[in-house]
Amino acid sequence: MDRLLFAPRALPPLRPDVAEDPSAYDAWIRRVEALPSPPPAPQRPLGLVMLVDGEPLPPVVASFQSLQRQSSSGWSLLIVVDRNWQASVTSMLAVSGVRRSSQRTRVITIESPEPLAAMFDRAVAELPESDIGLIFPGDRWAPSAVSRLAGTLQPGAVVYGDEDLVGPDDAHTAPRLKPQFSPEFLLHSWYTGRPVALSAGVISRLPPATAGTPHFEHDLMLRAAGVAEAIVHVPAVLCHRSAPTDDLTSLSTNADHVIAALAREETPGSVTPGAFRHTYRIARAVSGSPTVSAIIPFRDQPQFLRSCVESVDATCDGIDLEYLLVDNGSTQPETATLLDRLAVRPDVHITRDDRPFNWAALNNQAAGAAKGELLLFLNNDVEAIRSGWLGALAGQAMRANVAAVGARLLYPDRRLQHCGVVVGLGGAAGHLFVGLEEHLPGYLGMAALTRECAAVTGACLMTRREVFDELGGFDETLGVDLNDVDYCLRAQRVGLRVIYEASAELIHHESPSRGTAGDVRDIVAFLDRWSESLISGDPFLNPALSRLDSSCALRDPGESEWWRQWRANLTRPE
Repeated sequence: MDRLLFAPRALPPLRPDVAEDPSAYDAWIRRVEALPSPPPAPQRPLGLVMLVDGEPLPPVVASFQSLQRQSSSGWSLLIVVDRNWQASVTSMLAVSGVRRSSQRTRVITIESPEPLAAMFDRAVAELPESDIGLIFPGDRWAPSAVSRLAGTLQPGAVVYGDEDLVGPDDAHTAPRLKPQFSPEFLLHSWYTGRPVALSAGVISRLPPATAGTPHFEHDLMLRAAGVAEAIVHVPAVLCHRSAPTDDLTSLSTNADHVIAALAREETPGSVTPGAFRHTYRIARAVSGSPTVSAIIPFRDQPQFLRSCVESVDATCDGIDLEYLLVDNGSTQPETATLLDRLAVRPDVHITRDDRPFNWAALNNQAAGAAKGELLLFLNNDVEAIRSGWLGALAGQAMRANVAAVGARLLYPDRRLQHCGVVVGLGGAAGHLFVGLEEHLPGYLGMAALTRECAAVTGACLMTRREVFDELGGFDETLGVDLNDVDYCLRAQRVGLRVIYEASAELIHHESPSRGTAGDVRDIVAFLDRWSESLISGDPFLNPALSRLDSSCALRDPGESEWWRQWRANLTRPE
């Protein structure tokens, strides 16, 4: 398996992701929904709320009918509607067969148009101490939706599920098969979408809605995330939208709700519109004036080392930076000449280590001599292309609950090389969307948006010195391969987070000097150590998506058997 260091190769084209292959998805979801619904889980009654702030259209009838087909009876429905549309809603209830009664379905009216946030507050006042699920006009809930949401919802928690779009011909398209909760992803995009249910304990602690924001649902989820004890993802398509949700298609660049969320976190930073609609870019302020130690192992190939140092010099934005260059057996005269030039700089420290290549050991040794509060592990074939990347990494790495931050890396031809590592992808671990065109966001925007992930590549990894020391550095028994992934997993095991910072973008030439790496000893040791994580699956990639390649296509039914065979075929070293 190619991981950190390998010779340039022709990249296979990416398969269409699950949203780009609508016929395959439509067939899959129909098979899934034809299966018997799981028995209802024990649950508290769920108060469903529908906010109707405009003329109700015919798909609302399908929303009501989907509630009649729920496998669980533990729900009630409260509809909040502008008085102008009360008669239409009442008529649609009658057509759908939903009986209005004080026990099951109620309609309350507002006298004049109000923002959705105000309508939601009205509903909350009518349902004191109730868990609440939001169902929007035109949304059809899968028969198990109430059972799955309410059965998962614990006191102090929020639950969200997966969704798709259903057209007039009943074809299912635009699936949004989401990862487990990622606070950073939510700040940059309303990826959690629909459906969502909030416990009474969360609702009672919600801060006020952000005034004037057109993005009610994103704002609500951000407010809930700040007070919830847990946010849980149910990996099942529980909501079929009849039209794209407003927040996902809105052209508004209003970021007030994201700014308000950062203020509640007491996190300094600026918010600007993201690379595509209804996404945001957050530039977190760097706390204090930390020193960064850039640790760069190398062997010859002076043109790469020179380009690396010069490009970092040109883009570091005045951040206090020292270089620790670790020479692992260079022999070329051109390398010696370059090192002579660099050695006179007070910010450059060069050490020689001629032992057989061990990436973890070389970096650990240099880290022991580093003065920086932040350690930046950098491959010698990485090239910085614009300012801002180092500050973006530092702004994340300085946060107390963050252990490691990785960059967005591109091949020299500008195709994507790294936007986070998925554990179990292609075997032990691999990168998402390898070879994706630079301008494309990837499925759910995951290639272009900052978010949590299981691991980031050591080709460009920043961590705080105190975290590195606490974790004992990189594991030198994984000398060549997977030591970066192991470091990230160990960090998460002690409750720290790993962040892919999309705004830190660099070129990675991928070490053409060393050829292919992929040490079987390292792979076997990694698999033995992290077998439980591999079996349970990477939480930051939906379990319905493939682990055979980096495409985010639908998972093949035979993938578990493929993985077992791949594992069995590895030659265990003597």
